Amino acid sequence: MQPSQLGPYSIGNRLGRGGMGAVFEANDPAGQHVAVKVLAAHLADDAGLRKRFDAEIDTLKSLRHPGIVQLLAFGEEDDQPYFAMELVPGQSLEQLLRSGRRFTWRETVSVALAVTRALKAAHDHGVVHRDLKPANLLVADGAEGDLGARVKLADFGIAKLFGGAAHTAHGNVVGTAEYMAPEQAAGGPVDHRVDLYALGLVMFAMLAGRPPFSGGQAAEVIRKQQVEPAPRVSTFASDVPAELDLLIDRLLSKDPAARPPSALGLGRLLTAIETLHPSSETASSDGPLTELPLPTPPTMEGRGVDLFAPTSAATGALAGNTTRPIDAESVTGVAGSGASATVVEHAPRSRFTTVADLDREAREQALRSRVTEQRWQAIVALVTLALLTAGGYLLFKQPTVDELHGRIEAAQVAAVNGGDLRDALPDIEQFMKRFPDDPRAGQVRTLARSLALDALEKRARRRPLGGRTPSPLERDYRAAMEREPESPSACRDALEALIAVHQATDGKPHLAAEPADDPSLWIDLARRQIDRLGPLAAREQAEDARKITEIFRQADEIAAEAARAVGGQQETLVARRRALLESIVDLYTTRPHAAAAVATAREMLAQ
Repeated sequence: MQPSQLGPYSIGNRLGRGGMGAVFEANDPAGQHVAVKVLAAHLADDAGLRKRFDAEIDTLKSLRHPGIVQLLAFGEEDDQPYFAMELVPGQSLEQLLRSGRRFTWRETVSVALAVTRALKAAHDHGVVHRDLKPANLLVADGAEGDLGARVKLADFGIAKLFGGAAHTAHGNVVGTAEYMAPEQAAGGPVDHRVDLYALGLVMFAMLAGRPPFSGGQAAEVIRKQQVEPAPRVSTFASDVPAELDLLIDRLLSKDPAARPPSALGLGRLLTAIETLHPSSETASSDGPLTELPLPTPPTMEGRGVDLFAPTSAATGALAGNTTRPIDAESVTGVAGSGASATVVEHAPRSRFTTVADLDREAREQALRSRVTEQRWQAIVALVTLALLTAGGYLLFKQPTVDELHGRIEAAQVAAVNGGDLRDALPDIEQFMKRFPDDPRAGQVRTLARSLALDALEKRARRRPLGGRTPSPLERDYRAAMEREPESPSACRDALEALIAVHQATDGKPHLAAEPADDPSLWIDLARRQIDRLGPLAAREQAEDARKITEIFRQADEIAAEAARAVGGQQETLVARRRALLESIVDLYTTRPHAAAAVATAREMLAQ
């Protein structure tokens, strides 16, 4: 039975009816015309259908976009849930197609651009429509102009949140066969790209006057969606630009990865096609939209169709379709047709909430959150001030000698485990300045000296900055260290010569502001490097001795063989022996530890 009043709405003509309920034209107390969608009373206790109805309300709450039919309010009257939406006076794209309306490729691109903007808004909120089709695209009445500006996307009844639980029907498939992506038809996981595939089907139908796949049974259509390649739309509409023909073919790819990656990306491709083909042509092959003999919008009961199940076409807030549905709701009886009253064992529930109420509550909650946040900020500020006060006291309080030494020792332990001993430098400097006569001062000075050497060594690895002229001692140190890659022994010998030449007379350790200004640090750094290079030099000398011995052995064998040879063979052997001896001279002349071997090689070459 048709209700006469739902919440504040006076119910008028029915606009659509289906297995789950109906949609009615209604008026609110202010006289605003709206569309009210009602779940049939005898189905209100069905948990699955109730959950799906509530899910559509939750979806519409988050979608605020001019290209999407807007939710106005929702509620429950005597246990019968309903929600109100804006009323869109006009026709669905499905009705226009069935009336014989054909669209130019420019009108098709205009509509597609409008839909991509609406889909982007939905996808940005994590919502996949899953039932995009001409019946769910409403074209508002209006003067001739941009067709896309009058298009609104409707019916989020089987929309799915990304990562959420999917609505299901028989075979876990929900949707309309002629406008369903292959992965959706297979009942598998879907994402936002099913909506892009469906939009490609809608564009095909607008240009060709029919969807690319049809058949006598829904199962046959589903099979074609899954396995048969779509025909090129240019075979039905010859004036379609090649770029648009290729884009629609890409949208209808069976592989989701081959489609445009997002609604935003698709919109940019469509805009590029418009830019490539500028023209003033806006009329379709049948003339302007306003000149068409459009059917009168249905206002009498029985003229509308179901907005819950995708089985019919409707005028007003939403529109269904007349294609084959595979939703379970399509096989349910008409709501209220011969159904007996449902007996309940509890008091009827009534409630009513407007979107404006939700917005006001959200603003109030945001205000409460800001107040709470400000209170916490004030508390944090007070705590911070107290900590800063305590920290300032501790900062300016002079630590005792034992406290300083304890912190230095703690830093040494941390350095063993990967810490940075330089963190203790302020404590070391303070200890040496305030307690130079403490028994532990020598240990701290040694540590300070080690840190100064570390800093100087690190600095010596870099080139002098700012045009600074290095001192002779620094210059000799850098020149000696440059020989390490070639010969650790030669590098060590050069450092020993540096110490002999620049032996400092003032050996008092101190922490200079600039390590390069302290000659004694350079001398100590050279000694540190000599200690490090000792094992490397020994290994180098042993290896060089083995190599030189082997070369001399080979030279002796060749000399013996050359003594027995005659003619050209003897000359070849003599040349090989000479090359071996020359290699000793070339390789080891700069290595002092090989001086005797080089001299021997020169004598043998002179013979």
